[in-house]
Amino acid sequence: MKIKIVAALSLVVSVCSWTPLTHAQDGAAPAPVEAFYCSFRDGKDMKDLMKAADRFSEWSRNNQPGYSAWILTPRFGQLGELPEVLWLGSSQSGDAFGKGLDAYVAGGGDIQGEFDKVVDCHAHVLASSVEVAAPDGPPGDGVVMFSQCSIEDDSDWSEALAAHRQYAADLRGLGASNSNWMFFPMLGGEADRDFDYWGVSTFNSWSDYFAAYEIYVNGGGWQKGMEAMNGVASCAQGTPTVWGVTQVRQGER
Repeated sequence: MKIKIVAALSLVVSVCSWTPLTHAQDGAAPAPVEAFYCSFRDGKDMKDLMKAADRFSEWSRNNQPGYSAWILTPRFGQLGELPEVLWLGSSQSGDAFGKGLDAYVAGGGDIQGEFDKVVDCHAHVLASSVEVAAPDGPPGDGVVMFSQCSIEDDSDWSEALAAHRQYAADLRGLGASNSNWMFFPMLGGEADRDFDYWGVSTFNSWSDYFAAYEIYVNGGGWQKGMEAMNGVASCAQGTPTVWGVTQVRQGER
């Protein structure tokens, strides 16, 4: 969905974010994730957007088969300050992402027109997604939470990644069903960003999300977080936002 949009993830070009992600690391390689921020046009709603998204999915099957996409709608946050709808899309690599964008620019004009009839969008941003705790299967419908995080002065991105992996493992050990990523800003967004990356947590359902909430609040979760993150990174910048997720398509692997 290569449409103009207001960025839900306020990403910014940053050399310090770009450089460390070129290093080898355990787990899946960093992957590009694009974000589009939109509001519905008068008289349009989610049903209209899904019609355009379904057409996009069919086009992608033959033109960018490795591209995955999800539509997010806000559930917890300052709703008046959040977009009505957020599109996230990802490919396995920068090479695959670039080829897909070339194909869309060359042959996706009709589909773009369908999106433009439904949503009004104003910016387009890109992050590098680093896997923290892999999901049991490809991410589908469910819930996602974004937290703004900063790396401590005496720490670095690799120590933050290790701390997040420890924390995610601890929560799973307590019974949570979380999957986690770190989204590092790469392209686009606002220049006055006051945090380093997004901590991203996904769940298959609201039941899973609030089971993890209960573990965090009353089951020892927050203590595990303080132990793992102490002196390394902090995710206390602002209040996390939580979104409902509808999968548009799962890219081929």
